[in-house]
Amino acid sequence: MKQRQYLIYFSIALIGLFLIVSCQVLQPDLKTSSPASTLRLGFNNWPGCAVWQIAYEQEIFKKNNLDVDLQFSDYTTGLTNLASGQLDANCQTLYDTIYIMGTNSQVDQVIVALSDWSTGGDQIIAAPGIQTIREFKGKKVAFESGSVGSFLLLLALEKYGLKLSDIQAVNQDLITNVALFVEEEVDAISTYIPFSKQAMNRSGSQIILTSQDFPGAVSDHLVVTRKFMETHPQVVQALVNTWFDTVEFIQKNPDLSRQIIGYTAGLTVQDLKDYQSKIPIKGLSENLTAFERGENFTSLPYAADKIYQFLQKNKLLTKSVNIEQIFDASFVYNFNKN
Repeated sequence: MKQRQYLIYFSIALIGLFLIVSCQVLQPDLKTSSPASTLRLGFNNWPGCAVWQIAYEQEIFKKNNLDVDLQFSDYTTGLTNLASGQLDANCQTLYDTIYIMGTNSQVDQVIVALSDWSTGGDQIIAAPGIQTIREFKGKKVAFESGSVGSFLLLLALEKYGLKLSDIQAVNQDLITNVALFVEEEVDAISTYIPFSKQAMNRSGSQIILTSQDFPGAVSDHLVVTRKFMETHPQVVQALVNTWFDTVEFIQKNPDLSRQIIGYTAGLTVQDLKDYQSKIPIKGLSENLTAFERGENFTSLPYAADKIYQFLQKNKLLTKSVNIEQIFDASFVYNFNKN
């Protein structure tokens, strides 16, 4: 009973922190619908996505003549809102884009820019005494089904010769998973920064595997609905331009940028300095290279093919996805011309 009470209190504390962060960003007026000319852009507390708060505060949207309804939410809500047509654009991973397109998306989605690669920002954390993924057999492991956290876990299990059926899967939302782990209700958790910082509050816990073990497998993107892209290509171009302008602002103003990303993501400036190598923000040169077809995960077409094959092999999709049409690099190329 005592542990359950602590679990409830811890969950409330995490939710409270999330709400405090969300109050610091532009929120939609729930009583009025957004005008047709307004771009509804979703983002979340992943540091690579929190960059969009800089664009708002530094009026980079305005510089590019954009009227943006910037909507902060938890990661899963953003995915759901884009898939249901309640957003025009969102910050999300390649894996989640393909997964949701192959399951329950009501709209066609297109990736128009690369925002970052996770090179250690996604993490599997284990309780004291667990040294490797091989020791997960029979253990309780918390993750959010269908999310990039489950992708990392499945990759890890496969690498070490295990299946999902070999573990006791605990499928909850991100905040609940962290609370379960800290209160010693589960033996391991697959999560990401900033939630991993909270998970490490469990005494003796340790990071035993990260996205760095699968270079290029976890990438984050600016994703738009195909309908919005085809109806308002000039708006999408302005949004891509805003991304690159914001990256340039970050390069010129690193301290201020860390402050803005920090309070949006619920992290300290020192945290961001420590995590910088794990979540490298990508500018124009990396985008130009990433959209080219190659033979490893630094090529987005290659990564999409491999992720799609992985999802099919694990029977996680309910419908087919046209991988050839999931990218549109023209907006990146247009920015490069100007």
